[in-house]
Amino acid sequence: MRQGTIVTVKPDGHPLSVFEAKRQLRIEPEDTDQDDHIADLCAAAHRKIERDLGFPILRQTLETHLTGFPRGSIWLGGGDSPEIVAIRYRDTTNAVQTLDPAKYVLDAASRLIRVYPALPVTWPATACTPGAVVVQWRAGWEQPSDVDEDLIHAMKLLVGHWDQNREAVVVGTISTEVQIALDDILAPLRIPFIA
Repeated sequence: MRQGTIVTVKPDGHPLSVFEAKRQLRIEPEDTDQDDHIADLCAAAHRKIERDLGFPILRQTLETHLTGFPRGSIWLGGGDSPEIVAIRYRDTTNAVQTLDPAKYVLDAASRLIRVYPALPVTWPATACTPGAVVVQWRAGWEQPSDVDEDLIHAMKLLVGHWDQNREAVVVGTISTEVQIALDDILAPLRIPFIA
């Protein structure tokens, strides 16, 4: 039933600033020669952590596409302060409809964000087509300063590792401490995969 989720409105910036990353790398603030490279590392670390966790870190708008309504709830993922923008679906005549917000309930208290049909309502019948149901939603912290400190630390670890190891293969070492540290930080925050 679930096809996937795409980002339609990206977050404004990244949680880890170039200034904070430079502190991690022990680069003086006035040394700006590597700022573009460090900004790229901050952006890549942000994206990797989001993929690893399965939820948006900074506020963004997403669309979850389904081939139809499920028998129970629609699971969206996770993230801070979730909200539903709209639920659109193709009815049995293939006409696009917008579901009345009174007909569904958002469970924003659980780690896994879910949308349920409001009792005694059931999900409407849909056309049998890819993208028959599209849930547009927002989640994520509003400001970089709101982001959990552990996530910022995980991004700093990645930036430091990537800056010191700029090639795909590191020769002469078998250390995996960065991955172990990341796993320790991210494990309690990950959203469990649900098929």
